[in-house]
Amino acid sequence: MMKGRRTTILVAILLAIGTGWLTLNYLGQLQRQSQTAGAPRPVVVAATEIPARAPITKAMLAVVERPASAVDPDAVTDPRAIVGKLALITIPTGGTITSSKIGQPGNAALPVRLRPGMRALSIEIDKVKGVSGLLQPGDRVDVIAIPPKVGDQPPPAATILRGIRVLALGNTLEYSSATPSPNEQSAATVTLEVTPSQADLLAMADVNTTLRLALRSPREAVTSLRPETLRFPHALVAGPLAAPPAAAAAAPAAPDPAPQPARAAPSLSSVPVLDGSSGGR
Repeated sequence: MMKGRRTTILVAILLAIGTGWLTLNYLGQLQRQSQTAGAPRPVVVAATEIPARAPITKAMLAVVERPASAVDPDAVTDPRAIVGKLALITIPTGGTITSSKIGQPGNAALPVRLRPGMRALSIEIDKVKGVSGLLQPGDRVDVIAIPPKVGDQPPPAATILRGIRVLALGNTLEYSSATPSPNEQSAATVTLEVTPSQADLLAMADVNTTLRLALRSPREAVTSLRPETLRFPHALVAGPLAAPPAAAAAAPAAPDPAPQPARAAPSLSSVPVLDGSSGGR
């Protein structure tokens, strides 16, 4: 009887010791976690407001220490790792820089892909104008303008832009595979990268002429040929030319009208064109 009671007491003492040890261990872990959470941790913040899609420079960044419990899991700790990347959103002054807020130019929207000083301009295309749907973003094309026909005189076509980079087809900035899908091949618009002057010329030609795109070989130099001058018949610009009233009054009367000489073909008026190759450099 006494032996059984001693065993029970011994087991109870061992359980109490074990429970106490587990409790102390648990409390110690909580204390260590609390100390770790409160320990300062270096993080990179915006020293000044960083606009969306702006390249990040060293001057835009600062390193500060903040409690680990207040730091995002993907916070950036080394400013050198993000210099040259782009802000995907506007980051206010003092805002923590995280990997979700920055990206590479190739992953960003169209404005980021534009080179400084260039413009993105879209024109309508179809299967014929778009080289049977074989164009892809990144290709280079020549832009051919064909003025409207006047009388029997066919208007001369002119390659007004050369070596222009294709930025997008429809809303597709790049194809996910080497062979575009049927949906990607049926884009109704093409977006080209041009200079401001070329944008003016292309917009005018898009309204007043028929445009065609000619695909260039990537092995051909962009400046191998110069752009051509776009010319319009005067009749399209000012309408048919009539004889001045004074000249008509001075003409002597005749019983039978004299045979009229054949009207010369409409002369052509030039539209100044800048060097289209500047957009492809």
